[in-house]
Amino acid sequence: MRIGFFTDNYLPSRDGIAISVETSRQQLEAMGHEVYIFAPAPSLRYKEKNKRIVRFPAIKGLFYEDYLTSIFFPPQALRKIEKLKLDIIHYHTPGQVGFLGAQYAISHKLPLVTTYHTDLAEYITHYKNALPGAIILSMMAPFITGGGLAEYRNALYSIKPERNIDLWNQRMVEKGVTTLHNVCDEVIAPSEKVKRQLSSWHSTSSITVLPTGVDPIETTPAEITAWRRKLSLPPGTPVIIFVGRLGTEKNLDLLIKAFDIVSKKLPEVRLLVVGGTGSHTEAAEGTVVAETRKRYPNNKIIFTGYVPHDKLGGLYGLATVFAFPSLTDTQGLVINEAALAGLPIVLIDHDLTEVVREGQNGVYAKATPKDFSHKLIALLRAPDKLEQMGRRSIELASQYSASQQTVKLLRLYQEVIERHYATTPSAKRPFWRRKSTS
Repeated sequence: MRIGFFTDNYLPSRDGIAISVETSRQQLEAMGHEVYIFAPAPSLRYKEKNKRIVRFPAIKGLFYEDYLTSIFFPPQALRKIEKLKLDIIHYHTPGQVGFLGAQYAISHKLPLVTTYHTDLAEYITHYKNALPGAIILSMMAPFITGGGLAEYRNALYSIKPERNIDLWNQRMVEKGVTTLHNVCDEVIAPSEKVKRQLSSWHSTSSITVLPTGVDPIETTPAEITAWRRKLSLPPGTPVIIFVGRLGTEKNLDLLIKAFDIVSKKLPEVRLLVVGGTGSHTEAAEGTVVAETRKRYPNNKIIFTGYVPHDKLGGLYGLATVFAFPSLTDTQGLVINEAALAGLPIVLIDHDLTEVVREGQNGVYAKATPKDFSHKLIALLRAPDKLEQMGRRSIELASQYSASQQTVKLLRLYQEVIERHYATTPSAKRPFWRRKSTS
């Protein structure tokens, strides 16, 4: 099978979308399929070595810090899409490159799949500079889908300003995303939470819940010991770990306030915050970080800054409990990574992941520092329970390996292709697709 991935987020970025796309690419190619990725170039001088990856010129930070906006699609790159004779197109982002993939599939009557990776309606409330992107999404959707007059009117209505800017943003996102989703053969939701949200927007496309598969991050006792020395953590020190972008959407402020309470009850505990503010810098010097360091000059809260993904195993290995207070994530790949490392999980969002089971390998807290801290304290005071939950975490997370989830994705592709040509009268299977695509 020849599969086209269109994404505005890809390597060398290490956000959840980029990791999900790369994981799927590696697994599908290991199964003998051809995956072609279309993505922005991280810089004007960037030279792509992989012949199956097509890069487009892009501007960084147009809408928000790390976002790459592709502004020009060279004719030779567009001609390459035509020559590839793709069996199916899967777009991962409702941005410029994602629009290109959707428009190409629609105009060439190819099977079209999308994954709704990011809760845009919630995300843009934290990043006000994303407003122009929301307007573009809402206005471009009818042009991409070839919608009629009613869709154009809806698009114009959605950009009519409201007094509440958050509601305005959310309305534009809802209209734009749903317009695009309704012309897809299949929409993939990474969690039940996302499926419910999309259904509430009156999406008419078929929606399948399919989390991204995750494999353990390898580490060694020597690597764990090296991290302990670097972070000045004596052996046996209880460590609460958070891994993720240090953005306001991650609700990190709640975790820090919860740790205030934990630290008073259990002064030996440390909080380890792993991640950058967005850019891949060695230190994350955001406002939250600076203020927290003033309050905790004694190294009780440790900020590591950005850590390469393949080096996270040692940090998971020295931790005791994984804490994830975010309410905006759509699946939280780091939760799976932490579970595979044998960590109990403390969450707020009940619908975020299939990997956490209440009372078995994790607990859910209310969205308050007091309740979150109480859940952490209860676990940290029960070493036998911690060990039991850690073992269960590995068992549950192992059911969602990269290979297992990719097999499900491939099966979905095959179903979509057959359904597309069976139910779309104007779509004729070209001669190169008349044989089995499996």
